[in-house]
Amino acid sequence: MPDISFNSPLILILLIALVFIAKSNYRNLRRLSLALLIIALAQPFIAKSGQNLAVLIDISDSVGTSAIEEAENLSIKNNTKYFYFASDVSETNLGQTPPEHLEHNQTDIARALQVASASGAKRTLIISDGAQSVADAVLALPEIPIDSYWVKSKKNVSLVKIISPELVTEGEQVEAIAIVQSDIDTKLSLYPSINGVGLEPIELNLKAGRSAIPFNFQVNSSDSLELEVSLATDFEQANNDDSKTINILVNQNLAILIIGDPAMAKLLRAQGFRVEEGSPADIKSPLNYSAIILRKSAGDFTTGQLDLLKTYVNNGGGLMMTAGPESFGFGAWYRTAVEDVLPVNTDLRTEVELPLVALVIVMDRSQSMATGRPNKLELAKEGAISVVELAYEEDLLGLMLFSDRASWAFNLRKATEQGKREMLKAILNIQSTGGTVLEPAFVEAIESLQQTQASIKHIILLSDGKLYDGGGTAFGKTAKEVDFVKLARLAKESGISTSTIAIGEGADFVRLESIARSGGGRYYKALDVSTLPRIFTDEALTATRSLLREDSFSPKINKHPLISISGNAPAINAYIATTIKPNAETLISAKDGEALLAITRQGLGRSAALTTDLNSYAGNFAKWRELSGIMGTVVRWLEANPAQYKANISHEGSQLKVIVDAVKDGKYINGKDLKLRYAGQEIGLEQIAPGRYQGYIANSSANSSLIISDGSE
Repeated sequence: MPDISFNSPLILILLIALVFIAKSNYRNLRRLSLALLIIALAQPFIAKSGQNLAVLIDISDSVGTSAIEEAENLSIKNNTKYFYFASDVSETNLGQTPPEHLEHNQTDIARALQVASASGAKRTLIISDGAQSVADAVLALPEIPIDSYWVKSKKNVSLVKIISPELVTEGEQVEAIAIVQSDIDTKLSLYPSINGVGLEPIELNLKAGRSAIPFNFQVNSSDSLELEVSLATDFEQANNDDSKTINILVNQNLAILIIGDPAMAKLLRAQGFRVEEGSPADIKSPLNYSAIILRKSAGDFTTGQLDLLKTYVNNGGGLMMTAGPESFGFGAWYRTAVEDVLPVNTDLRTEVELPLVALVIVMDRSQSMATGRPNKLELAKEGAISVVELAYEEDLLGLMLFSDRASWAFNLRKATEQGKREMLKAILNIQSTGGTVLEPAFVEAIESLQQTQASIKHIILLSDGKLYDGGGTAFGKTAKEVDFVKLARLAKESGISTSTIAIGEGADFVRLESIARSGGGRYYKALDVSTLPRIFTDEALTATRSLLREDSFSPKINKHPLISISGNAPAINAYIATTIKPNAETLISAKDGEALLAITRQGLGRSAALTTDLNSYAGNFAKWRELSGIMGTVVRWLEANPAQYKANISHEGSQLKVIVDAVKDGKYINGKDLKLRYAGQEIGLEQIAPGRYQGYIANSSANSSLIISDGSE
C-alpha cells in the first residue's frame, strides 16, 4: 500500500469542522467538496518505499565536478534519489553524465529544494558551495529536514560591468571603467576593443574583491561604437562571465542651423563650427541641430513652427536671434512663442524718452468682415486690442469704422488707464454692417491727425473688400471718383504715414498696396487671417516706436564668466532697441540699459540675442578682432547640454542639504534610486519633483568627497 504523506499536515485539522455543517439536501455533497479542498491544501504526496532521502548535487560552473566527486565518496544507501542541479533540476543516477539542458552558468538552489520536496523524500542533503544566482533558497525551504555538505568553489574572476558615457562626441577622449570581481589575488589581463579593433591591453595584479579598472579610448567617426572588454587569468575560469559588450552612441557634432544671417555663418565657420545655412522650411520635427540662429520675420514661420522652436529650447536646445530688417520688433516677434524664450522682449518697455505718437486705425466693418473661420472682424478686433495694450499713457489713439458710412468707435484720445478701459469696451462692441465705402473715414482720420501736435502720426487701414471709389452721392461726399493714392500722398506731405492691411482673397490688393506706397507706410497681404493680430502689433511697433537706435557709440563689455575681456567694444552704427527680461544677463550693453548681447536659460535650454546687424550697421564692432571669440563662446554655451546629474549643496545648521537635478537628452529622469555618500555615511535621495531629488546628510569636518550614486554606480 502506498505511503501517503502531507507537506502541510496541520491543515487537516479543518476536517473536524465538517461535522458542524448544517443539515440540508446537499449536506453530504458540501462535506465532500470541502474535504477534497482541505486535503489539496495539505499537499499530499506518495512517498515511495525505500526512497526517503533526496541528494541534490550542484553541477554549476562555480563547483564544477567537485560536488559529484564528493557524492560518490559518501557512504549513502542505495534507496536514495539523486538530482543534479544548476539553472534547473534533473533526476539522475549517481555517476551519470549531467544532461545538456542544465545551464551551468546559473545556480537555482530554491528550485532544487522544491523538486526534492515534491519527490516524496523525507529528508534532503544538498552538496554545493552555496553560491546561488537565481531566487532565494531561504524563501523556498520545505518542511522536511535539510542537511548541507559544503564544497569549495572554484577560483573565479568575473567581469561585472562596463561603465561608459552613453553619448560621446566625435574626436573626444573617453574614459571607461571595467568593474571586475575576483575570488582571489591574481594576475589579470584586460582586453578592451572598439568595433572589433583591439586597444592597448591592461596587465595588473588584482586583489581579491571588487576592483574598478579605468581605460581610455579616442572616439573616431562612427554612428555608434561597440565597446567590448574581455579578461584572462593564468588559471581556468569557472564561469562564462569574462566578457561583456556595450553600445555607445556618437554625437556627430550636430550642425548649427542659421537662417538669414550670412555674416554670422561666416564668422562661426571660421571658428571651426559645423554650420548649415537653411530656410524657415527647415524648422520641422525633429530639430537635430546643436543650436539655431534666426535673422528672419516671424511671418516667415507658421504658428506650429514657432511653437516647435519654443519646445526645442525648453527641452534643452540653444536659440539665438540676431538683428536684421525683420528681427525683433521689426519682424512681428512680439507675443510669439519664440519671444517667450528669448532673453529680451521685442517691444519697448524702457524708461527712455519716447516721441509723442498719434495713431488712428481705420477698420472695415462691412458684412463680409463677419465671414470666415476664424471670423475676420473678431481677429481685427483682437489686433486693435493689442495696439491699445501696447500704447504708452501719452500716446493718442483713435478707431474709425467704415461701411456704408463712417463713424468713430472712439475719437483720438490719450491711452491712460481709464482711456484704455473705455477703448477696449468700444472695440468689443463693434458689429458688422453695410458695404465698403472708405473715402469719408479716410478723410476724417487724416483731418483728426492734422489737428494734433504729435511727433509721429500714423494710420493703419484695414479692409477685406473692393473699396468704393465714387460714382454716386449716396455713398460719398461727392459723385467724383475718389483718388485714394492722392489722399495718402497729401497726408504724407503733412506728416501722416499710412500702412494698409489686405485681408483674405477678396481684398482690393492693388489699391491697398498703392495707398501704402504713396503714404510712406507698409503693405501687408494677410491671406491667412489668423496672422492678423500679429500684423497689427508688428505694424504698431514699427510705425510708432524708434526701434532702430542709429547713434554711433561704443558698447560696454560687462564682467561675465563667458567674456574674458573688459572695457568698451568698438563703435557700432545702430542697433535694434529691446527690453531685457528680469532673468536674463547682459554681456554687452547698449544705451539706456538696453542689451546689445544678452543670454538666458529657459526650461532645460538656453537662448541669446544680438541686437546689432553684422551684415549691415554693426560698424567697427563687426570687424573687431575679439568678436569671433566672444560669439564662438556664446554659441558653445548655447550648444551645451545639461549634465545628467547636477548637484546643488547648501548648509542648513549641522546638515548639508543636497538637491540633485537629473536630466538626460533634454528630458527629466524620474524614478531613480539615487544614493548620497559622504564621510562614511550613506542616505537615499527622495524625489520631490520631476527630475529633482533631495536629501539631508550630517556635515563633517573631515576632508571627504560627496558622491552621488545611481544604484551600484
